[in-house]
Amino acid sequence: MTVTSTNQKVQFNGNGSTTVFAYNFKIFASSDLSVILRSAAGTETVQQLTTNYTVSGVGEASGGNVTMGTAPASGTTLTILRVQPNLQGLDLVPNDPFPAGSMEDALDKLTFMVQTHDEEIGRSIKASKTNVIADSEFTVSATDRANKLFSFDSSGNLSIAQELGTYKGNWAASTTYAVRDLVKDTSTNNIFICITAHTSSGSQPLTTNTDSAKWSLIVDAASATTSQTAAATSATAAASSATAAASSATAAASSATDAAGSSGASGAATSATAAASSATAAASSATSAASTLTTFQQQYHGANSSDPTSNLTEGDLYFKTGSGGGLRVYNGSAWVTAAFDVSGALLAANNLSDVASAATALTNLGVTSTAAEINLIDGGTARGTTAIADGDGLLVNDAGTMRMTNVQTVKTYMTAGVGGGGTEFIASSGALSNAADVEFDQFDSSKYDSYIFKFYYLIPATDSVWPIGQVSSNGGTSYDTTNGNYHYGDNQDFNGYYLSPVYNMGSAANEYGMCGEMELFAPHLSIYTFADIRTLMVSTSGVLVDASAKKNQVHLVTAAQNAIKFSFSSGNIESGEIVMFGIKNS
Repeated sequence: MTVTSTNQKVQFNGNGSTTVFAYNFKIFASSDLSVILRSAAGTETVQQLTTNYTVSGVGEASGGNVTMGTAPASGTTLTILRVQPNLQGLDLVPNDPFPAGSMEDALDKLTFMVQTHDEEIGRSIKASKTNVIADSEFTVSATDRANKLFSFDSSGNLSIAQELGTYKGNWAASTTYAVRDLVKDTSTNNIFICITAHTSSGSQPLTTNTDSAKWSLIVDAASATTSQTAAATSATAAASSATAAASSATAAASSATDAAGSSGASGAATSATAAASSATAAASSATSAASTLTTFQQQYHGANSSDPTSNLTEGDLYFKTGSGGGLRVYNGSAWVTAAFDVSGALLAANNLSDVASAATALTNLGVTSTAAEINLIDGGTARGTTAIADGDGLLVNDAGTMRMTNVQTVKTYMTAGVGGGGTEFIASSGALSNAADVEFDQFDSSKYDSYIFKFYYLIPATDSVWPIGQVSSNGGTSYDTTNGNYHYGDNQDFNGYYLSPVYNMGSAANEYGMCGEMELFAPHLSIYTFADIRTLMVSTSGVLVDASAKKNQVHLVTAAQNAIKFSFSSGNIESGEIVMFGIKNS
């Protein structure tokens, strides 16, 4: 058989009841399949042939079924993957008849091996085609690289790095530091990591150093020290308050002793009265101070990022922090911004009886438009020459109401509301320069019925060549190059759509390349794909030549096509441009 598909893996979601799962590719033995069950938590379990499942359809080009002994539960994923053994079992005996079937099977197996490797490589982490990794090997042993990071060094090559960085101790001037070096700033005790390799200069702290942009703070010890100092200060203040209270108690005891030691009953009585009066006065002062503090705390709620919601009395105040911040006052039902100067304010005296309502204010002024409609107008008068972009807005009259819409909406209306059809630009190759070929895979049958390709002065890099177009049914993975699958003129076989009026195109000074267009009709249908080709060129003798004899062409394969490649029969495309347009669905 021929191998026309790269498919070698299928996946299914378990539902707790389905046990039969189809695979659509050929295998040569039941053991050529790997069946893996993945749980919702990500745990993968390789299933065992016969124990967990059986296989049918071995040797069938269309595949067969995997029948599970137990239905995969909901939330699990079943993966069926072809894993072709890397073995060669064909033994060719000299002078024996040629075993065509066995040879074809061997070639199929080799192709399956390549597809297996390609599938595994496709899941690997690798550099792009334009990237360069000069050294992709590392020699660090398993013990030395345990619990470390797989990373890249300063040259972009693979390396084994520390968990975070390399600690270099205290920062010092005139020292060479590499990326991810860690240092301590002894002036603040902060820890920094180097983000740009350099030789240090200047002095600490690193936050104001000349090279501060080459360091990043990872441990803010200075802020922690400040918090510690504040806590110690608070503790000291609390201790001082306790000492003051003890001193007050001692003074009171002394006063009592003095009163007891006064000479005579009269002196004692006087001292007692004075002491009592002092006590009463102190108590009154304390009561007054407590009452004043309580009243203030109840009225002023301090600084908050949002409106207080409890213990509210009309006239209460608080300072709103953050966006829209400022002093706010409680009016008995809601918090409003406190205002102290109303000069220039919009008041009822200015014919705005309700400045809190834009609609009422506009009515008072005799304006019939809404505030939202007025806000759409920026007051500009100059038209200017600025082009309209997709994000721009347009003011439209929507059944008597002015509304804003955007350019995309108008474009959608013009396309769908007014009607479909018409030609739409899809893609361009841009100015070509020594290109091997040009591929277009922007086919979209949900939007386009047919496609037009415009050729602008296509010039080959070599002489005596001709341009061709070859289609693909797998999105450009491969293209049909079979001679005889394309016809032009009176059933002439060819290996692609023949685009040139003549065979001998060249790139001499008096040859200006090929211009024209090709229309590809309904390539999404699984029937022959017809093309209408109209191209022109000037021959080496200066004669204008057209492709009328090769105008009507066809691709004789009954399959939907979804990509096309343009190239010359030999060599590269020296210059020119190809533009793709779509004929939109009506």
